Amino acid sequence: MSSRRKATLPPRIPVTVLNGFLGSGKTTLIQSLLTQAWKREPRLAAAAIVNDMSTLDVDGMVVEETDVVGREEGNFASISGGSIHSAELIPTLVARIGEIVEASSPDHIFIETSGSTRPWPLVKALSACPRVELHGLLSLVDAAMLRDDFSCGERIAPTIGRQFESGRMSVELLIAEQVMFASTVYLTKLDKLSEQDVDRVAQAVHGLNPPAAIGGLRFGNLDLDAVLAEPRYDRRRVARLGAEFDARDAAHPETGNLVSLVLDSPRPFHPRRLWDAYTTALPQTLYRSKGTAWMPTRDDKVLLWNQAAGGVDLGFMAYWKAGVLGHDEGRLMPEEIEELRAQVARTDPVFGDRRTLITLLGEEKDTRAFFAILERCLCTDEEVRAWQAGEHFEDPWPQETISYR
Repeated sequence: MSSRRKATLPPRIPVTVLNGFLGSGKTTLIQSLLTQAWKREPRLAAAAIVNDMSTLDVDGMVVEETDVVGREEGNFASISGGSIHSAELIPTLVARIGEIVEASSPDHIFIETSGSTRPWPLVKALSACPRVELHGLLSLVDAAMLRDDFSCGERIAPTIGRQFESGRMSVELLIAEQVMFASTVYLTKLDKLSEQDVDRVAQAVHGLNPPAAIGGLRFGNLDLDAVLAEPRYDRRRVARLGAEFDARDAAHPETGNLVSLVLDSPRPFHPRRLWDAYTTALPQTLYRSKGTAWMPTRDDKVLLWNQAAGGVDLGFMAYWKAGVLGHDEGRLMPEEIEELRAQVARTDPVFGDRRTLITLLGEEKDTRAFFAILERCLCTDEEVRAWQAGEHFEDPWPQETISYR
């Protein structure tokens, strides 16, 4: 190809991948980066692709709530039902990238992976995309989880050698792989750690990837300019490591006991039983659960259930249409009320558009057991009738809610 022909090719669009284990703060960060891109002078035309292992695609819904990207604008896509490192979804990722490039010609593309995504297959796939170029593979590491579950990360390095040879994809090996291929590592949730524990976590992570810079994030705050300044990803640096993982995967097709389950019911959670389940039965090996829920005590609110490791946030996300009808207080015009009633009537005659939809990701045995417990937290027929009659329900959950808008 002549130099003149090369000069006519459009420049490759830089891509930043936000990788990291479940609950490390990727969704919060991508929301922040997209908002900064929108407010930047001059404005950065950003696009986003969000991957959620669950078929619910909760992260995709939350990111689209930023109003900065959207499907109609052609600068947003979501891929759900599995991790985008898999052979089944790599072609989907490549296709979505192509569609976004053609539809919106963005200045920069951000990709948020699911928590179970392995980075090396993404590096290879993006290297083969002719219109884009990987400029940052950022690994987010939940420092609080490393402290609580892996002795500040010091348990990871001594165990991954055995796990690598066994062919089993353990949590320790997944976290290590996400760190080892990163161009930059960011420790999150540092506000929950002492300075001494932060140092221990940083040293353990540094041992897994000495060339990578390590930074800290508090409340998901990261300057967009720092991300845009990431150089082109140096694939040569990890080529030997990648070859080792390729050989391992060829010898041991991906195995493991991570499972994804979806709780789907129009019924609400009983507040007290749900609180007891969270405080007494939440297993350490339930690594992530996320979705929407509702309770009789807050029947107008869409609650975003967001659990990572031992912590759960139950935050306000939106209002149910049926809830708005029940608590209108003169805020809607008669024709608006009529339209809402028609929409609600087309869903469920008892619950309207209210629905409990939660995905759980974790090790199979404990996750299935907790799934069964959550099913028992749903209101019975008798309790549904009590809600309809306006009876009181004990609600120990904090009344102050966090807005995810």
